Amino acid sequence: MTAGTSTHKDFLHYRIEEPIGQGGMGVVYLAHDVRLGRKVALKLMAPSLARDDRYRTRFASESELAMSLEHPNVVPIHDAGEAEGRLYLAMRRVEGTDLRALLRREGALDPARALAIVSQIAHALDAAHANGLVHRDVKPSNVLLDENEHVYLADFGLTRRLSDEASLRSDALAVGTPAYVAPEQLEGRTVDGRADVYSLGCLLYECLTGEPPFHGDSRLALAWAHLEQDPPRVTERRPELSEGVDAVVATAMAKDPAERFATCAELAAAAEGALMPPSRPRRRWAFVAAGLAAAVVGGLLFAFLGRGSADTEPLVPRANTVLRVDPQTNEISDVIDVGSEPNATAARDGTLWVFNQGDQTLAEVDPRTDRVRHRTFLPVLATDLGFGSGPLLAADAGGAWIIGNDLKDGQSQLVYVPQDGHGIRTYSYGLQLNAVAVARGSIWLVGRKGGIGAGAVLRVDPATGRVLGRRPLPSRMLGAEGQGLAVGGGFVWITNASGARVYRLDFRTGKSSTARFGSFISRPAFGFGRLWLCSWDGEHGLMVRVNPRTLRNELERDALPAEEGQFAVGFGSLWRHDVPSGTMMRFSPRTGDPKGLIPLKNPAARPMDVTWISAGAGSVWVSIADG
Repeated sequence: MTAGTSTHKDFLHYRIEEPIGQGGMGVVYLAHDVRLGRKVALKLMAPSLARDDRYRTRFASESELAMSLEHPNVVPIHDAGEAEGRLYLAMRRVEGTDLRALLRREGALDPARALAIVSQIAHALDAAHANGLVHRDVKPSNVLLDENEHVYLADFGLTRRLSDEASLRSDALAVGTPAYVAPEQLEGRTVDGRADVYSLGCLLYECLTGEPPFHGDSRLALAWAHLEQDPPRVTERRPELSEGVDAVVATAMAKDPAERFATCAELAAAAEGALMPPSRPRRRWAFVAAGLAAAVVGGLLFAFLGRGSADTEPLVPRANTVLRVDPQTNEISDVIDVGSEPNATAARDGTLWVFNQGDQTLAEVDPRTDRVRHRTFLPVLATDLGFGSGPLLAADAGGAWIIGNDLKDGQSQLVYVPQDGHGIRTYSYGLQLNAVAVARGSIWLVGRKGGIGAGAVLRVDPATGRVLGRRPLPSRMLGAEGQGLAVGGGFVWITNASGARVYRLDFRTGKSSTARFGSFISRPAFGFGRLWLCSWDGEHGLMVRVNPRTLRNELERDALPAEEGQFAVGFGSLWRHDVPSGTMMRFSPRTGDPKGLIPLKNPAARPMDVTWISAGAGSVWVSIADG
């Protein structure tokens, strides 16, 4: 099969359908993964590269690094390797467009839209840097946007470990795209995450002006511009914008890495401050966390419920629904009836799944129409999770996974429900399952065997349900409240709520570490390169950000009681429900400060019974049970 092959060829278990992209090192095809029954983007490297021993070794190392990086704004790599004389990568297929095509089609973007895109890229890059990786080829064609303009950063094929200085220097001249490459890459100097800050500054300029910062007739001319010319001013092309954005771009594109922003998130925050200055003083966290004074909440509710006209009824939260929240506006955009007592949600690849505890059904919602496609009656009684356990529902590209007990013998089972509701599969593993997650192309389970006896973490093949790996879970992690589960940063994370313990597991090696936070903790969430928890010491609640490498609390903010400590991660933010004020709160993962409040009360000002929050499929979703 040559690089020009276009349709219907088999490569391993992939059936190639058509080319969707081509670069200097290979071709990307739309392919069907026959084994898992899903569409993927399959990148086949040029045949000559497989014959280069040095490149083959580097490819194996770099693809492993890229597969370990999990972030909602990074294109997941499902598989990588060498076969039939070719090196290959199989990635998630992102339906939509890329930033290069968008800018060619529409030109300069509205500042708010540009910020939304750049901020998501920034969080993806900072997550990579936190895991010791640097991208080194940030450019518009590597920024993919789905139909809701959720951003995915692609092509980590140039990734290096930040500690690998020799590799970073020796390959510097051979990588990076001339229009966006940092000066230190051109000069063969040591490269770190600040090279990505430089490229992101170039990208911000192009989003706001419609063209890259430097032009040249050759690669040499472009290289000279990056080394010698001052960054251009955005306001020369967009005079209506604040001059503050010129300073942001100049700092991001400073020739000396030491003079740039320390992180990509700092760049995004500075750009937001320059382009979208607040119209009123920002309320600090202490004011919000103190209880959200009645006058403030009342004003928010009045503004929220009072919107509309004689022709438009305001959207009112009510029981037995899912609220759709627009992450661009922080407003409820729809209220969807889904079933009786919705208790969990999972959003993935253009589908929202909702488990209804009242009638034991799984509803599949189409985000394009906000309508329930169909409901599936479950063959199990879904697990009744305590506060610290879960999640009980997860989703992948083909369907949903839920844990429960068999209706006849009470045996704990994992159930797979495909998108059309047909072909339901059930699996048993001899454990009382407490949590399920989908990550790294696998299903992850945690459970115990007999009371508070032995526990285990399982990695399961989604195609067959076969256990691919099993690791024991120590008894100290089997508390009365059960276990919480998250996967990210190269680790599996298990929590014991009542013991306030976090267990970090390297599943590949079996190595583990533990840490304790307060006297009670929520189930974990992983996002933006960090682990997030709510902890409670008996008197005070805290929102905690945990460094995945050191297991230390590196940022905390006051929170209200621990039972409100459920996080959703997505759209550049953390989302959490606040019971006393009846609001959903949006937080910055960089500072921990609130970025928005969404009222969740009915007209009688009664707080709603929020059961789950999830982010994905273009929105944030909040399930509301019958309070």
